[in-house]
Parts: sequence; structure tokens; C-alpha cells
Amino acid sequence: MALVACDADISVQNEPTDPVVQEIALAFVERPLLITDEVEYRTSLTDPTRFNPGARLLLKQNAFAQSAETDLTAALFAEGQLYDVKDLVASADGMTLLFALRAPELEDVPDELQPKWDLWRYNVSDKSVTPLIADPQLAKRGHDITPAFLPDGRIIFSSTRQSTSRQILLDEFKPQYTALDENLNISTFNLHVMNADGSGIEQLSFNLSHDIYPVVLSDGYVLYSRWDNQSDRSMFNWYKMQPDGSENQLVYGWHSHNTGAAETAVEFTKAIELDGGGVSIALTSVNAPNYNSWPQQIALELASDNDQALAGETLNIPAQTPLFPWAFDNTARPETSGAINSYAPLKDGTGRYLVSWSPCRVIQDDVTLSCTQVEADAELVLAAPLYGLWLFDTQKQTQVPVRPGQEGLLVSEPVVLQSSPDAVFLPENPSLDADLAAENAAILHIRSVYDFAGTASVNIARLADPMQTTADMRPARFLRLVRGVPQPPDDVLDVPNFAFGVSRRQLMREILGTVAIEPDGSVQVKVPANVPFNLALLNAEGQAISPLHQQWITLRPGETRSCNGCHRAQSTAPHGRLTGEAASANPGLDTDGNFANTNPQLVALAGETMAQTAARLNGTPELSAALHYLDIWTNPAQREPDAELLVSAADLTTAPPAGVECFAQWLASCRIRIDYPSHIQPLWLLDRRQFDPETNELIADHTCVSCHSRTDVDSNTQLPAAQLELDDAASDIDANHVRSYRELLSNDNELELVGGVLVDRLVQATDADGNLRFVTDEDGNLIMDDEGNPIPVMVTVRVNPAMRAGNALNSSAFFSLFSNAGSHQGYLSAAELKLVADWLDIGAQYYNSPFVIPE
Repeated sequence: MALVACDADISVQNEPTDPVVQEIALAFVERPLLITDEVEYRTSLTDPTRFNPGARLLLKQNAFAQSAETDLTAALFAEGQLYDVKDLVASADGMTLLFALRAPELEDVPDELQPKWDLWRYNVSDKSVTPLIADPQLAKRGHDITPAFLPDGRIIFSSTRQSTSRQILLDEFKPQYTALDENLNISTFNLHVMNADGSGIEQLSFNLSHDIYPVVLSDGYVLYSRWDNQSDRSMFNWYKMQPDGSENQLVYGWHSHNTGAAETAVEFTKAIELDGGGVSIALTSVNAPNYNSWPQQIALELASDNDQALAGETLNIPAQTPLFPWAFDNTARPETSGAINSYAPLKDGTGRYLVSWSPCRVIQDDVTLSCTQVEADAELVLAAPLYGLWLFDTQKQTQVPVRPGQEGLLVSEPVVLQSSPDAVFLPENPSLDADLAAENAAILHIRSVYDFAGTASVNIARLADPMQTTADMRPARFLRLVRGVPQPPDDVLDVPNFAFGVSRRQLMREILGTVAIEPDGSVQVKVPANVPFNLALLNAEGQAISPLHQQWITLRPGETRSCNGCHRAQSTAPHGRLTGEAASANPGLDTDGNFANTNPQLVALAGETMAQTAARLNGTPELSAALHYLDIWTNPAQREPDAELLVSAADLTTAPPAGVECFAQWLASCRIRIDYPSHIQPLWLLDRRQFDPETNELIADHTCVSCHSRTDVDSNTQLPAAQLELDDAASDIDANHVRSYRELLSNDNELELVGGVLVDRLVQATDADGNLRFVTDEDGNLIMDDEGNPIPVMVTVRVNPAMRAGNALNSSAFFSLFSNAGSHQGYLSAAELKLVADWLDIGAQYYNSPFVIPE
């Protein structure tokens, strides 16, 4: 042992003599580095169900290296059967150990019938090991992992049970199923809570990808790791919430994913609360080659990112600083201090840690040596790690052995069964409104959509003043809320790829509704609780003018959530964190009174936004299926109020989107679904002929397919107008789609009519310099035709699509035709154009429900 650590940066000492340490029991997981001869042990953040057989849960009575060890899980299964153990956590009194266990694999049994991860309890008093959920049928309803103790004795954990989400599916008239993550790989893990006896299971979080690793902080809040995996995002960040699931908010990490050693990519996984209340993390890279991490302390109370202070705070150094005084990191490079896998602080004020540590070892001439025994500039090939348990003293800067490492084994997840102060007990959030909760609803309040990190993007006072700005002068008119559609597993329904359409970026989406934005940019609206949604600012035509919002927001029943404004992607300023945002750019009036030049009957209270005032006097608005703005603010004594704006699906003469009828009497379960074959294609087929009312003579034919198809009304072949075909024949790109869908959204070849037949138009190709290209042989010599002329290289002519999936505003090649002075002005109604804009903005999917796809 001394030879291996010779001249290392850490001073190796003898076994501990501290009587406190000698009396503290500790637990840890031991597992083989090789699952089979060819398969290494690996974990996966995106697949927490991964099974690594061969683990053991061991208990040592004290920190002596030679003290007896007890295998707590050996008696649970027959000898030779291999199981897995992880996610150890001790109660505050040190008398209970919780862990996740996955039973041995069953031979010749399909994956869906294999054992699931279950939570187990070890009781120190009677040395019993029992499952938390005694009922086997209840236990097998989902994978249960990453437990933590709440101060009232309940247990918060991550699970695929999705108990409330499954009920919401029924409320939406969908089958009940356990939804997949947004990568469509495995069932989504969300946070749940249950009583100590396994009863009363309740879902707390509703992300569409995983929420894992809950940690109960000393102030009673729950810090956890969320997989933000919407659209083109994929990263794990830290979120925080109350134990009842309210005040769920991003707190750290969004812009800090290249903060590993040498700027390597890292994820924010399980937080570790330190002695004294600080927070740390074992920063690790995905598939770190030696299971090594870089322990960091994070100034969560000061910062939202490594280089971003909270409003009113100052960062003199990065928020992330090394936890230990020795050089460790998360890369593959050798560090003479060795490598750390995991650690647990002793909460006794001594600055000591129980650490899974491996000395730095290299292979030279087939001999394993300490890194300190080779030349500093030598080519080093790292040997397999030798993780054992050690007691680090950061004050004395010493390291003493507790459980020496063994070749081929990994010791990890150390836990100290030590009594420590319990976290503060937080009762149910007293601000939750019982009447709202009874509706399964909540309230969202935005102080101003023009507020970006405390700075107004426009003159809010001018916009809010009806004498300076009319409604049609305001850039943001409506707010749209969109819900991600939970995707079923294959054993429920195998969703074909074509159903998502030309892009899977947004998978499938449903619209929860829209609401008008008040003149000062504020919004207050009733929203469904326990449903993840994102936001989009809309112009008067219903087109999104804000970038795709890539963070799911969820409110608990009865909750009111207020935020200051919006966020730019390039900005690192704190956003969404209840404490730490810059002061609002729309603070409201200093005293009670009227907003400037507004209706004198609308008296605002000091500090209110226009939305708050309107909601207090007229009731909180509900989400609508229509674009509806009614001017209540203009003082009629000063000028005529702005005209009412109403664009409704009731004005459609084709089938309206599914679900609009629900909004006649809003419920939290109302959804709007738009499917291309049912709701968009009929627009192109609708008879739009205009006849003289007296003579019945055909005046005009604006039916889309009259011009935009391969045949005219007499079935003669024609060149489709603008090279655009809008008929419902099968597409030659994908026969599962109608032709119009691909024509609008995919690149196509220009056609020409030759001898009554439509063919691809060919032109001679040119090189990068614009020179005409001719056919050559392998030596670059021209190949001549029978008449001795060079043969031109002919290529098709590309036709760009008129629409852009996910972006109605950037589909101007389509919408500009219907604008004032456009060639197709008046051909489509405002309701029809809104329908197309809604569909494009949410992703231009072919179907937006897995259960309407024809078999």
C-alpha cells in the first residue's frame, strides 16, 4: 500500500484512532468492473434501468480496515444468482438505510417481464432487510430508484409509475400507459413520494424525460437532476421544488456543461449536501474511462451557472471550485493524486469524507506501477483502477485506509450511518388555492413578455398607454401554450416513424390554448396543473414570433406561478429561478390608481401588472381555442377603443381541429389536436368556386387543387402552378404521406410538360466557378457523342419548399401570398391561416396523436 502511494500528493496515514469514526457504521456497494469477459460495468443517465449484475451491498461496523463486513443482500437470492444494487441513502438518525435493488435476470423471459428496480430498507436496530413496498403486485407497477428521506418520514424517489400522468391520459380520452422519454427509448422517470410503509404513492414531477436523484436539502427543499431533452436540447440540470412539487424551478447548470477538467462536457447529476449546508457534486464525463469524477463544491446560493451570479450577488471566482485540496479530475489523463469515484461527507464539523479512491497506476513493460514511479514525460497507459474506501481529512490533508481496494472490483456509493440534524420540515405550500386545485388547475402570471433579464426590449410604458399605442402596433399579441404528447411504449402501440412527419424535433404536440397579452406585455391565465407545457409569443396572425421554448413548465394544482418575463437563448442571466432574477422591467404603479390614459374604471393596486388588475376585477382568463382580444383599457372619453379581434375555428368550413369543442366550457383536460390528413389537407380540396348569384356563371375558381395539381378540371395533364401540388395522392417520397404534405415541406424537382407528359426538368450542371460541366472518363478526358460533341452533365432543378416545419413566421413563401396585395389575398380565411400557422409552429407533424394513425 505504501509503495503504491509513494511520493503521491496525498499523505497516507495509519488506520483511524478517532473513537467517533471507530463507532460509525458505513455501507457501500461493491461490484465487478467486468460484467462478463467482454462487457464493462457502465451506468447510463438516460437509461436508469440499466442492469449491471454482480453488485453487493456491504456494511462495515466501523472505519477500521480490518473490521468485519456483512453482505446485507446475499441472503435475498439463491447462491450464484447475480443482482444489482445502487442509490444508497441513510436516514438523518443513521438507523435506516434505503437502496434500490434489481433482482436477478430471469432466463427466457422477455424484457417487459423481467424484474424491476425496487426500493429496499435496511433497519439497523433489528438488522432486517425488507422491500419498502410489501405488495408484489404494487411493487411491479414501475421501476423505483434514487430514494431520499423527507423530514416527516415519507420517502421521495424517482419512478416510472407515472401514477398521475396515467390518470391525465384517461381524462384526455386516451388509453392509459407509461410514457417513453423524449428519445423514445425507455419509460420516463418522474419524482414520486410515498409513506414510509410504501403506501400513498403520489407523483410530484411531470417532465417528459427523466427527473432523478432527489436530495432533501437542510432548508427542506428538494434538489434534483432533470433531463432537459426537448427538441434539440439534451442535458441534465439541477432543479429545485418544495416537497409537495410546487415552486418547481431551474436553479443551476443550463450554461455550465463544459466545466469539467480541460473544458470537458459534464452533466449535473446527484447533488451531495455538505456538512454545514453547502452543495457539491462528483462531476463526471459520460462513460468516464476509469469511473473517475472531479468533486466540486457549487455556490448554489450565489450563482445559477459557473460564471453567472444571481441578481444582487457577486462572483469573484467561478461558482464551481474543487472540493478537495488535491488534483483530481474527470478526464482520462493520469493524476498523481489518483482518482475519486464517489464520496460522502462526515457531518461532524471535521472536514472529513469517506471516499471511494483509487491510486494512480500505470502499466509499463507489462508491470503495474504507481504514477510516481515513472518519468513525468513518459507515455503513460493507465492500469485498471483500484478503488477502495479511504477517509480523507481536508483539514489535515491526510488519507487513511478504511477498506483497501481489490483488483477487478469497484467500491462506490459510500454512506455513513451517522446521526445528523434533520432537514427543515416544509408542510404543504400554504399558498395553494383549494378551488383551483379542485379544477386540477393553476395560474401562470408573466409580468411582461418584453422583459429580458430585467431589461425591457421595448418601451413598456409607451406600449401600455392607449393614447400612444394601438393594439395593432404591439408586437406580441397572444401567448400560446403547447403540451408534449406522451409517447406510448411499443407493447402498447408501435408508432411508425412516418407519423411524426418530416421532422421529429417536436415529436407530437397538442395546443393547450391561447390567451391575449395585455398592453404592458403581462399575462395571467388559468392553466392545467400537472401537465408540462412550453410557451410561444404570437403576432396578430397567430404566428410564433419567439424562438422555440425548450424547457417544460409544470404547475401543481392550486399553484400560482409568477415570472418576470422571457429569456434569450444566448443570455446566461438567471431565468425561472424564484430568487435570483433581476428586478422586473414592469414593476407596476407605485401607488393605487390608473395606468396612464386607461379606462378610469380599471383601478390598479400598487405593484400590479395590467394582467393582475384585469384578473382581479374580471376574473382570471381561461385558455381559448381562438385568438381573441377585447380592448378594455382604452378610455372611451379619449379615443375609440381598438376593434375586437376574434379568429375562431368556428369560422372554418372544413373539419375543425380535434378538441376545440371543449373550450366552450374550459376544463383542465382541454386539448387541441391538428393532424395533417384530417385538418390541413381538406383546406386544399375545399371547393372555393365563386358564382354569379344571378346567372350562376363561374366568376373565379380559388379551389387550391384546381391550379396546384397535375390535372385540370377536365382531367387533362397540366403543369402545377408554382410547381406546387396540393392533391391527396400518395407522395412519391413517402407513400404513407399525401403528395401535398411533402410538396409543402420537402425539396422537390421542377417539372415541365413535354408531349403531354410531366417530367423532371433537366439543365446542364455547372462547377463551382459557373463553368458548364461535361461527361469525362476516369482520366478527366471528355467523352463525345456519336456526332463528336461533348456530352453535357444534366441535373434536375431544385424547388424549395414553401413551408418550414416548426416555424410559421419563416414560411413567408406561403403566407406572403395571402397577405395584403399578395397574389392569393382572400383565398384563405383568417381562421384557415391561423390553423396552418398553429400546425406549422408546433412542428408540422403528420399526426399529433399515436392513436389516430390508420392501421
